[in-house]
Amino acid sequence: MARDVKRHGFPMPRSAFVLLLITNVLAVIPHLERVPGWMLPAFGGVLLWRIQVFRQRWPFPGRSVRLLLVVSGFAGVILHHGTVLGPDAGVALLITAYLFKQLEMVTRRDAFLVVILSYFVLATEFLFSRSLYSTLYVLLVLVVITATQVALNHSGSRIAVTQPLKVSAKLILQSIPLMIALFFLFPRVGPLWQLNLTNKQNFIGLSDRMSPGDIAELSRSGNLAFRAEFRGDVPPMRDRYWRAAVFDWFDGRTWHASQADRFDAFNPQDLARGQRRYDYRIILEPTGQRWLMAMAAAEVHLGDARATGLLTHVHKKEIDSALSYDVTSYPDFRYQPDGLTAREGMIYRQLPATGNDAARRHGRELFRKAGESPQALIESILRAFREEEFYYTLKPPLLGANTVDEFLFQTRRGYCAHYAGAFVFLLRSAGIPARLVGGYHGGEAHPIGNYLLVHQYDAHAWAEAWIAGQGWVRVDPTAAVAPNRIEMGSLDSTSDDSFMTDSPLSPERLRNMALFARARLLADYVDYLWFKNVVSYNSEKQNQLFRSLLGQVTPQRIAALLGGVAAVIVLILVVGILLRHPAMRTLDRTDRLYLQFCSKLARRGFERQPGEGPQSYADRLCQQLPAQTTQIRRITEIYLTLKYAPAVQRGNIQQQKSQYSGTLSDLQKDLQLRVRSFRL
Repeated sequence: MARDVKRHGFPMPRSAFVLLLITNVLAVIPHLERVPGWMLPAFGGVLLWRIQVFRQRWPFPGRSVRLLLVVSGFAGVILHHGTVLGPDAGVALLITAYLFKQLEMVTRRDAFLVVILSYFVLATEFLFSRSLYSTLYVLLVLVVITATQVALNHSGSRIAVTQPLKVSAKLILQSIPLMIALFFLFPRVGPLWQLNLTNKQNFIGLSDRMSPGDIAELSRSGNLAFRAEFRGDVPPMRDRYWRAAVFDWFDGRTWHASQADRFDAFNPQDLARGQRRYDYRIILEPTGQRWLMAMAAAEVHLGDARATGLLTHVHKKEIDSALSYDVTSYPDFRYQPDGLTAREGMIYRQLPATGNDAARRHGRELFRKAGESPQALIESILRAFREEEFYYTLKPPLLGANTVDEFLFQTRRGYCAHYAGAFVFLLRSAGIPARLVGGYHGGEAHPIGNYLLVHQYDAHAWAEAWIAGQGWVRVDPTAAVAPNRIEMGSLDSTSDDSFMTDSPLSPERLRNMALFARARLLADYVDYLWFKNVVSYNSEKQNQLFRSLLGQVTPQRIAALLGGVAAVIVLILVVGILLRHPAMRTLDRTDRLYLQFCSKLARRGFERQPGEGPQSYADRLCQQLPAQTTQIRRITEIYLTLKYAPAVQRGNIQQQKSQYSGTLSDLQKDLQLRVRSFRL
């Protein structure tokens, strides 16, 4: 027997094994896009081996084979990710251990360990997504994992799979009220430890450097960048410039973003806001950067945000989870109209010492022809983009070492970063302060909620030039060569076949089909409400809730509120359990008749003792009341027949109602007559 267990494991109930296999698959499914490609066939092979072991066709692999598999798996994860740190590599290692644990699940203890690991593997999904649909999926799989645990604890070997699932679903449903109460009322404090989960390679979005083709890469992604919910009118397309970072340093090929910490803090005296304003809330997806998206001349209402002298805002740490914050923007602003500092003038005129000589000469020549007027030079460059043979495309030719020269005088094909970068280079060649700004432009208006959806394919780059008396002026060279991109947005203006090639299954590709478009927008609206009201629930919102419920917020009052709500929920659950207990159910006719019989005896001093069964009670009564023995025995016999008939007899009665219904009715009538006529 011991040898058989060693070869094929303990005799696990079939239903528990089926649920365990389903658990393994469902727990790993959310991570399929993140784990190495070799893991999927390995996972299938391990499950097949485990099934054959359960069927007693194959034995468990030997220790040397298991060791080889584990070492190979860990080496494969390290080779794929290049590290064991970070969320992706850490989760891949956890899944590898979870995978090969199936091949040494010999004892019941091993099976329970696999179930516990399933909870951990499932929970890691929240490292990557906290959307409503991910949460619902996790809740569904949680029911299956708990059902597996229930089935493993069941002594029967032939229980139906649905039975532990019902028990598990009931347990999960009973826990939801307490979970909701704890979520809203338990003090939301920071973690006792700090995990550095930021890995910029995991994020799709703007980086801290920009080469001509980088924005075009983002156009291939349909991932959501952020949502912007407006409290009033949604701004027109021409005002939807979402500012993220300023790129001020050019090394001849790549523009580098300013490190905001080395600039002086924002000086409100340098900014004239104007009358128009937009009030809105940004719900930002993880970026791995510190930039906070907002339209220019913004006031970001977030305690961890800092305004910089670049008209940008930065968070105190890298944003590796979704973040929401309120913003007020003033589109008709003027910034630094009176002049720049000497350091700023040097930075915004900087060019590499060598390279792109033709573009340098061209910029100076255009400036001379424009009468050394910055406004005339800007118009001259834009007119060239508009009237000469320049083309807007997401698939521009590759550029060599002198990127600006090759773009302006040879290929003349490019995306927004090509045009904005060349524009800034020409202005700096003429000695005019200019800078490149990266962010997003446009956004899809949602027909249900008053908010915009801004995706990665809306990534955009534009230029800013400093003009005396006007300050920093936004100039978008893309509007000259491809005005539809600015007036209609990226999705409605682009027909290039490389658009969204990295998102072949994105719902955005079906947006022209009415049914799919409505379903997509409805799904996004539900997820938006989930994030707005649940995921973004923080300590500030919790304090507002406490103030509305308690008035003065003190630790004692919070503890009393939390304890009171928990006690009420537990009491409701206990009452519900008791009401389902047979002793608390409404008495049927047979029980009522028998209790009447007991009451008659109790009034004469022959009370039934606690815990005394009907047969024991009848035996005692017959000794004390020998004259009533026949009546007592008959009443007790009828009651026991009606209440405790064998299961087989009850089944026969259900199958042959016409034969037994009359007999049962006669017995109840007989019991009723005997109880009523019973006298002492």
